Amino acid sequence: MARHAILLAAREWCEAASGKVKVYDFIKPRRRRIHALGKGSVCVVLTKAKAGQPQVFYGEFTVTEVKEVDANEYNRLATEGLIHSPQTLKPGEKRWVIFFDEFKEYAVKPRKDELIDVKTTMSEKPISEWVITGLTYIDDQALKAIRRKAGGFIRREERQLQQLLTTRIDELEERVSRLEKLLGVSELAFPITHECAELMLLSIGRQLGFKTYTANSSKTCGNTELDKLADMRRDDLGKYVGPRLLNSLSGIDVVWHREGVGFYLFEVVIGGNMREALLRFSSVGELNAKMFIVSNEDKRNEYERSIGHTAFSTIRNNCTFLSVGELARMYVLTNLWRQSIQPLQLPYISR
Repeated sequence: MARHAILLAAREWCEAASGKVKVYDFIKPRRRRIHALGKGSVCVVLTKAKAGQPQVFYGEFTVTEVKEVDANEYNRLATEGLIHSPQTLKPGEKRWVIFFDEFKEYAVKPRKDELIDVKTTMSEKPISEWVITGLTYIDDQALKAIRRKAGGFIRREERQLQQLLTTRIDELEERVSRLEKLLGVSELAFPITHECAELMLLSIGRQLGFKTYTANSSKTCGNTELDKLADMRRDDLGKYVGPRLLNSLSGIDVVWHREGVGFYLFEVVIGGNMREALLRFSSVGELNAKMFIVSNEDKRNEYERSIGHTAFSTIRNNCTFLSVGELARMYVLTNLWRQSIQPLQLPYISR
């Protein structure tokens, strides 16, 4: 049976490993039984614990070589940029390192405490109860179960296109900022109804390549029916979640979904109840989705007080406040960006 492992690393290491970094190095000078890993072994990377943030399985890599290197070789690897945040080794010191070709980021990053049904063939306790301090061995059974939870990988091409998207948005942000300064306007501020906020969310989601859903398909913004911008129905949501979650998920104001990426959820609170919106998010918290409360800026303090309650501790790290003004700017920027990249014919957008 193949020997694989769970490795502990900072989130910053995971982000760096998606780029040039190709070496995982151990902090301590000695690592017993490291020889159990070899070429072809898979290392699943678990993020280090931080206050208020759950540990998640960020991605994985396949081992090409495991060996102990001296200070000279270690420093050479560090100089080439293959080691993230390298240590300073004295002459004569050695470190065990793991070489790999590509770090694959998971599309959905499962939380460790949610893996209550994932075990190795020999373990009595599920991985959710394991104490992982550096390197912990797993077998094929556990690896396959983690991969099922992760729902696949983010492709390198998609990551590059996401980076392109970020660059283009930054450029457009700068252009809009210059226009605002020229016109003496600091924010896009105008009255927006609940329905029109949903329309903007649906439009942005469609342009970014997501499937979109709204619980208020019969509503209109001006002369536009929200139903015309939503290309998912309740039955479509049921393809991705079980019946227990479907009732709650189908009641969310706006839902974005894309295979390999997961869910983005939006609750619009304009004249509504902040706590009720957060409770709707809590009812689908196990999806580990990105969640956004969209409301007027003067509701931000109410949001901060509400999300701080113990009842919402499970969604606190996945939830963000988005002001109506920020949403309006995103809507304008997305339309500008869409027009600017149209000639590129990106597959990321046309799905």
